[in-house]
This record gives sequence, C-alpha cells and structure tokens, in this order.
Amino acid sequence: MLFRNSIRLLMENFKNVYKILLYKLVISLVAGALYCAMVLPEALEILNSSAMQELLTHAKTLFSAFFEADATLLSEAKNAIFSTDGALRKVAEVVLAKATPILFAFIGCICVYLLKRFADTLCYFSVGSVVNDKMSTYAETPFFASYVANLGKASLYAVVYVPVAFALDLLTVGFLLLLVMTVRIFPALFFSMIVLVVMQSVKLTLTWLWMPAMTADGKKLRECFRYADRIEKKQVSKIFATYIVDVYVVVIVNVIAALCTFGSALLITVPASYLFFVCQQYVNYYTIKGKKYFITYDRIASNPDRGDREHFFDYIDDTAQDKNVVVQDTTEEKQ
Repeated sequence: MLFRNSIRLLMENFKNVYKILLYKLVISLVAGALYCAMVLPEALEILNSSAMQELLTHAKTLFSAFFEADATLLSEAKNAIFSTDGALRKVAEVVLAKATPILFAFIGCICVYLLKRFADTLCYFSVGSVVNDKMSTYAETPFFASYVANLGKASLYAVVYVPVAFALDLLTVGFLLLLVMTVRIFPALFFSMIVLVVMQSVKLTLTWLWMPAMTADGKKLRECFRYADRIEKKQVSKIFATYIVDVYVVVIVNVIAALCTFGSALLITVPASYLFFVCQQYVNYYTIKGKKYFITYDRIASNPDRGDREHFFDYIDDTAQDKNVVVQDTTEEKQ
C-alpha cells in the first residue's frame, strides 16, 4: 500500500522531476566550477612537473615492453619507476612538497560538497511542500513559490539534515572499505550492496518524519526528533522494511536505465528517484497520522492501519492501554 501510493503520487507530480533535474544541473555546474578552481591549479602543476613527465615516459615504456615481451626493457622500466631514487619517488616528493595546498584544496572540496548537499536539500524540501499541497487539497503549487515561501524552514531543516546524512554516508564508506580490504572480491561486492542498501534505509528511516511534520503540520524541527505516540514508534520497523524494498527498486531501475540507454535515461530516473523518496516520506506520515490524502483527482486514500480488519484489534489494544494509563494517573491524582 505505501509503495503503491508513493508510485501513484510520483506519477501525479512527475513534472517536478524536470524541475529537480534543472535545479540539480545548475547546482552541479556551480559546484563543478568551484571544484575545478580549487583542484586544477595544484593538479596541473604536479602533472606538468619534470618528475611526473619522467614517470609517464617510463610508464609508456613499461607497457610497450610488456606487450612486446621484451624482458630486458621491462626490467629497466620497472627499476626506473620503482627503485629508491626512481620516478615514482620523485613524484611523491613533489606531492609532499605541496601537502599544505593539497590539504586546503581537500578541505575546500568538502565544504563545497556540503554546500551542494545543503542547496539540494532546499530543493527537496520545496518539492515536499508541493507534494503536501497536492495530497492535502490537490493544489498545484509552483515550485519557485514553494521554494521562496519555505526558504527559512528549509534552511533550518538542511542545517540539521545535511550533517546527519553526511555522517551516515561516511560511516557507510567506512564499512565498504573494511569489506573490500578484508573480504574477497565477489563476496565483498555482495555484502557491500547489502551494507549500502541497509545504511541508506537507516538514514531514510531516521529522518522520514522531519520534513512532512514541518510542512504538513507546521511543527518546529526540534519537535520532529521524537515520536508523538506509541503507534508511531511501533511503525518504525514497517517503515524500515519498506525503505529496504524502495532502495533496491531504485538501484535496479537506475542500473537498468544506465545499461539500456547508455546512461541517457539517468537524466530522468535519478531526479525521479529523489521525488519518489519524498513522496514515500509523505505517504508514511499521512498514513501513520491517520490523515486522508489525494492520490489522484478522484481517488482519496485513508489510513489502512486504522481501517482494515488486520490491524483493527491492534489499534483497539493500543487505545485501551493508553486509556488505562490515563485512568491510573487520574486515580493517583485523586488519592
């Protein structure tokens, strides 16, 4: 139900895919220019150094000797590259001499990356507000109007979300490097994909409540860090399981799109994947909160967990327990 309704909402809001694409292209061009401004000067100086030119010359000789099966020339080229005073050591000395500029360039690239993530998050928040308007009143809110109207809340959300997401991404990279270094190649690839999917699902599960609560119910960000009641807490495992499926589906769709269209379809599938996850957040929120929402113009979804027979008695049990707690508190106050 959650997955199906998210797909339907994605189709209803599909024009926002092109807006996300245009926005991300502009932000990527700006970020790319900043990357080049910080990296290219030092990289070009290293590439144009005499030590690097000597290394490239010996490397060409090494490859040609390998394919020509010339053992003498191959041995001479290896010694020229890997000996204690060889070309590789000279290049390392050039790089170490520029350690400070390279370090500053690396820190600058991280800052640009975080700023890019911040700008992208502003876009997702604005799209989320558009999706919320469509779900609640079937209103067609322009992307730019939503972007301007939500700039303050979106910035506050991004200031918290981006560091959390970045920390989880670093943790994911650490796990992947550990697998690559300790496990053989094919098992490493298998387990790496599992780790990647699980960690992305954990990140989505930890943060799914924040943006919908801020846009749909006008809550402050600090109020979104905790669940409002026991029903929300009990749904965490269900949401996590849904995100596991979502991430696998998104990976499969993007890989197939890349292979079958030589990468051109990624211009559509990548921004559509981001919009799909935004739609999934709002479907989860509306469903758990028991809110009705528009899927299409003539179709309204209601909360299945409080309406179908499968979960009816679970809800009655939760409500009865909450009432018992209230009665006990009232009795203690009277005593």
